[in-house]
Amino acid sequence: MEILLLDDSPVISTLLQAQLKKMGHRVDAVENGQQGFHKATSRHYDLVLTDIVMPQWDGFKFIEAMKVVCPQCPIIVMSGSLEETDISSRLSMFSNVIGFLPKPIHPSRLKELIERVKRSVNINLKKMARIICTVGPASESPEILGQMILAGMDIARLNFSHGTYEEHEKRLNAVRQAEEKWSRPIAILMDLCGPKIRTGPMSNGAVSLVAGRKIIIQAEPIEGTDERFSTITPDILPDLRAGDPLLLDDGLLELIVEKEGQSEVLCKVVVGGTLKSSKGINLPATPLSLPSITAKDKQDLAWGQERSIDFVALSFVRSADDILQIKELINQGKRNLKVVAKIEKPEAVENIDKIIEVTDAVMIARGDMGVELPASTVPRVQREIIRRCWQANTPVITATQMLDSMTFNYRPTRAEVTDVSVAIREGTDAVMLSGESAVGVDPVNVVRTMSSIISEEEEHADPPKNHCEHLSSHQGFNPALLAAASQEGAAALMVIDLKGLIYTHLSKWNRSVPTLLVTNSLHVARHSSIYKNISPIIIRDNLTRDQIVLRAREEAKKLGYLIPGDVLAVLEGERNTQGGIPQLGAFQLMRVD
Repeated sequence: MEILLLDDSPVISTLLQAQLKKMGHRVDAVENGQQGFHKATSRHYDLVLTDIVMPQWDGFKFIEAMKVVCPQCPIIVMSGSLEETDISSRLSMFSNVIGFLPKPIHPSRLKELIERVKRSVNINLKKMARIICTVGPASESPEILGQMILAGMDIARLNFSHGTYEEHEKRLNAVRQAEEKWSRPIAILMDLCGPKIRTGPMSNGAVSLVAGRKIIIQAEPIEGTDERFSTITPDILPDLRAGDPLLLDDGLLELIVEKEGQSEVLCKVVVGGTLKSSKGINLPATPLSLPSITAKDKQDLAWGQERSIDFVALSFVRSADDILQIKELINQGKRNLKVVAKIEKPEAVENIDKIIEVTDAVMIARGDMGVELPASTVPRVQREIIRRCWQANTPVITATQMLDSMTFNYRPTRAEVTDVSVAIREGTDAVMLSGESAVGVDPVNVVRTMSSIISEEEEHADPPKNHCEHLSSHQGFNPALLAAASQEGAAALMVIDLKGLIYTHLSKWNRSVPTLLVTNSLHVARHSSIYKNISPIIIRDNLTRDQIVLRAREEAKKLGYLIPGDVLAVLEGERNTQGGIPQLGAFQLMRVD
């Protein structure tokens, strides 16, 4: 049996390991709950034995975390406390705790409890790709958000197409509370609405459109009928030309323009059906004069710059100029927000290389993209955008309907599992959950499911061929990066990167061991959450370079990334040494004691 032992007393730990091995079990031992959680989510264990009183995370915090990610893994609790009644009462709320042993441990009692254990299958949550979760009514409490962090959430998304500033403020604060409790930097992405084009209100909430009949779209607001309706964005009407298609309600209905006009446009119904109030209008063949950044977007951005927002996503991007415009607005504010370009319009696909050049990250927004473009082309476009982002070292997010059925069900469809796996195999840096985590029946289970799919795909993925040769040909190549990326045999790679300038390259190239980003900035640590396989260690003290390395090494041991005897690779970028010598880069190997 595979057993994980948590006890901070070297004497007791050594004694228990000897007893368990004598019984024929294989044992891994750690000193605190945080190390134990890192181990337990990295490999399979049949049983966990944990003390209650430990540094970092105590036993209760560890058990709480394990209940989220490995609810089937049985746990036996040990304690030398005199308050055994109180401990037993607190443990009764955890179904994964199967027994309580007071210290000193009697081998016969321990053996008796172990013999009751039935082997279980626990999912592996050791993933490199990131998960972005939309926060909504189902997931806005600090408790649920904390469980989502444990299950694998890296970035929380606030969707500004819905909700009030008060609701967004509440959700932002809840994320920060959960982040503090579980000591893990979580970025917040504000997703701007953009120039969303919708229908106006309909008579009795819905009208029936019949194929072959004529219908008018007008600028003046009215209650819609089967003969005419209005749009909340009347500025689009002068842009429409005869022959242009209009897709309504995510493409379920289709019109075609027959007669142009400034204030009203005559259309023919091509595909009929029921049209409800406030449904989306997509114009795949119409070049629009609407600005990509609306007045509402500017107001929302100003709100975000006054708060702890890390990323801003711009909807309906059409060209690189749209990204440059929002970056100019950001530069006028107080906060350094990174920009995510949402690719969902044909113009954006056509201009993708120039957009990738100027943006900080790309989101493949497959919802509107699948309406604006033929749905059959979306997989090819997704694959090509991921490839181009990889070449440019730009993070890329694959989004929309990834586990959509889990909005209402506790299990995904096989097609959805395959969809996530394909995106990971193609090289996406992150995958996104929308309604599944915002209004779904079980947001925590959705995140846990997504993590398990990612972990499974990454575990069996083929390593990239000749990646070091590709790295050496990359513009701005630093020789120290090649040494770090090609290093084998180290337990972890530590990047001394206080300004956050070189870790992004390691995310792209280092796929074999954890990359530990050492920084003094919480903002840099949160920004790193969009990059694969980056785990930040924040050191705020003003220390020398050697002191930083030693402090970071100890922190990595406490977190469970290193154990005595491991080899640690340390990478450092440009700086002036103590002797005043300009250093381009440095690479060092050290043994962990």
